[in-house]
Amino acid sequence: MQTPTVASTVRAMRRAGAAGEPVPAEVAAAWAKVFMEQLYGSQKPVRYECRRRGSREPWEEAEPEDVANPRRRNLIIRALYLHPPVGKQQHRWPPGSNGDGRCLDCDEAEWLAGPDCRPHAPLRDHRSSMPFRITWLIQPLEQLHYLAKNLNPFDRDKWRKEATYLIDRIRDHEKGSQP
Repeated sequence: MQTPTVASTVRAMRRAGAAGEPVPAEVAAAWAKVFMEQLYGSQKPVRYECRRRGSREPWEEAEPEDVANPRRRNLIIRALYLHPPVGKQQHRWPPGSNGDGRCLDCDEAEWLAGPDCRPHAPLRDHRSSMPFRITWLIQPLEQLHYLAKNLNPFDRDKWRKEATYLIDRIRDHEKGSQP
């Protein structure tokens, strides 16, 4: 018999869900075993972290005794299987924050932050998705044409010619794009 793969296990789970029947505990345990073996293999956890049950304090590295007796010590244990990526950015805390500040880069609360800073993707400027008509540039160019009277004769001539040229090109473009 072939060793089940993650894909075949997911298919079996979908079939069981579509059937709507309860799944025996042995089958669910077999599925979990397949996932653990196929996804993590024989990999050992890199480290264990713990914190008090119901607490919102940051995760701390767990001692071997904590991992062996989490219920007796009222702890939640989590195993980290993969090494953190190399070269990750460290958090930058505001000066004078005593555990209650927020990271200047990722805005993560200090008591909740993990080991690596992951800044958010820059927000998209929604003005770029607004409709834009090139004719909106005519008025500022005409204003530039008018304000050029306050410049010296050389600059006045240069800016009036530039503004007139651009206004003419915009109007020609609008005429050509009209249906």
